[in-house]
Amino acid sequence: MYRALAVALLACFLTAGPAHSLDQAAPAGFAPVQITISGPHLIRRGETLKFNVTLTNRSDKPVALRFPFLFDDETRFVWNITNASGRALPPQVYDGPPVYYCPVTGSVNDMMISVLQPGEKMDYQFAGDPSDDFVFTGRGYYHVALKYVLAPTRNIEETRYRPPDEKPEPYTPRQKIEMLQNMPRFEATSNVWTMYLTE
Repeated sequence: MYRALAVALLACFLTAGPAHSLDQAAPAGFAPVQITISGPHLIRRGETLKFNVTLTNRSDKPVALRFPFLFDDETRFVWNITNASGRALPPQVYDGPPVYYCPVTGSVNDMMISVLQPGEKMDYQFAGDPSDDFVFTGRGYYHVALKYVLAPTRNIEETRYRPPDEKPEPYTPRQKIEMLQNMPRFEATSNVWTMYLTE
């Protein structure tokens, strides 16, 4: 329930700087990555839903990805939950004290870029709890899916300070930046996971 507030507060501590996404209205192209989700089949109201999220490069070329780190980032993960009739669940409405969001922007850097080789997989640990965003309407079956949107990014910096224990990579920071800058906008939607809510 409080994930949005926590993300907004965390964003206040990020380094300030401009970040720009290009062509926001552009249609999504072919998705070079496949998303697979798995989670619980039986759930209870109020419990935390932990989902495993795996991204696989299904193309024949290396794919550069980045993940959301700014509040209201156009590159994002979006959960969708429908009931047994296919109707989308209503959004969760926060009815507590007023929440003040910190409108922080920041620059993407090369250490935020991951490159997947053809057929390579990676697990993403920070997609969040989908139940934070929706109101379940009662006992029954629900269907969950996750969409990943990669928006082209213009301003990407090369990290000035490297961690002393940084592992060698097949690409230089500049190569990773150029690969991400050349990635077209795309959207990838996962498989549908079915779960049953007991009261």
